[in-house]
Amino acid sequence: MTILPVENTILPQIINDWPYQDCARCVVNMMMDQGYSAKSIRSTIQTISAFVEWKKNGRNGEPTVVLYDDIDRFIECHASRATLRHGERRSIQHLRAKLIEAGVVYQAPPAVHPIDSLAGRFAIELRRRGYAASTISAHLRYSRQFLRALWIDRSGIAHLQYDDIRDYLAGQFERHTTATSKVIASRLRVFLQFCWNAGVIELDLAQAVPMVKNHRLSSLPSFMSVAQLDQVLAACDRATVAGRRDFAILMLMSRLGLRAKEVALLSLDDIDWHRGIVQVHGKGGRVAAMPLPQDVGAAIADYVVDGRPSSGARTIFHRVETPCTPFSNATPVILIARRALKRAKITGLRSHHAYIFRHTFATMAIRSGVSLTELAQVLRHKQPNTTRIYAKLDTEGLRSLARPWLGASL
Repeated sequence: MTILPVENTILPQIINDWPYQDCARCVVNMMMDQGYSAKSIRSTIQTISAFVEWKKNGRNGEPTVVLYDDIDRFIECHASRATLRHGERRSIQHLRAKLIEAGVVYQAPPAVHPIDSLAGRFAIELRRRGYAASTISAHLRYSRQFLRALWIDRSGIAHLQYDDIRDYLAGQFERHTTATSKVIASRLRVFLQFCWNAGVIELDLAQAVPMVKNHRLSSLPSFMSVAQLDQVLAACDRATVAGRRDFAILMLMSRLGLRAKEVALLSLDDIDWHRGIVQVHGKGGRVAAMPLPQDVGAAIADYVVDGRPSSGARTIFHRVETPCTPFSNATPVILIARRALKRAKITGLRSHHAYIFRHTFATMAIRSGVSLTELAQVLRHKQPNTTRIYAKLDTEGLRSLARPWLGASL
């Protein structure tokens, strides 16, 4: 949290006399909580003061009535006179957000496009079926992509034919891998079944979606060697806040095999420091208790004590740059993992995605003698068959099963 001198936390009289001064104070408090500098906060106070003065000059409607468009007109006014300061646009947008929260300003609902309306109905149906929010989001992404490609202004997708679906998928399959093509086909099939049942389309177009073959266990998982992993961890500059945070995140993935989203949403309440246990919120809402290794716990504690910003949120990991908000999805962890691999100059890997740390953990475990059943429990796989791919990495075990080549004696 930013600590400002007393004189900088006192709002000017023009704001104190404003009927909506509480909204201005909320903006200042929010910026302090998110770690903005004192200079940025002072600039924001000046911007809000300028807006209030602009409203009081008598030419912008009733001074005590703030309309949604007033913010835009204020920005346009300053931009036209070349007096729009750096950060002023963002500051006044913060004020508008607080005015909306307080019910002072009302935004007219935008016109709903038929595509958005249909996607909304599809989302409601998926929610009724019990789909998770992340799964619904994935379905909507592919269905919107399909609608934008084939939507006709007057008739929408009502008159699409089987060949239209095949042509669309042919274009998609050319640009994507087999695994991604299988996902696209699966998502589109569900959407077209919904459209058929809802009477949106005239034909059962789901029948035109082919089955994409993607042989399971056909390839080896990409993983790092012990030396490479040590190199990645050593490349984190733990003298900085970002380095301590990144080191703790990479330790969680490489020592516990956590997924990127599981790390991103980890909460202070999930860790029992006395018992050395961490609660992991996995796929499908499943929660598992895992032992917290001493070195992983030390890395987390190092960041929490000396780096994590003061925050009302219980989420452990936060942005380093302002606004210092907590992680809300897997994206920051994925980016941190990619930067760490690049920083350590790790080469020879098929992928630089965050899951390579989970694969590395599993590979080290299976080669140290952990059984597939035990590994499946640690990785929290819903289907035990998912773990079978790591059997290919147990070279010593596979060598004991190999039969001698008859040609060796010739």
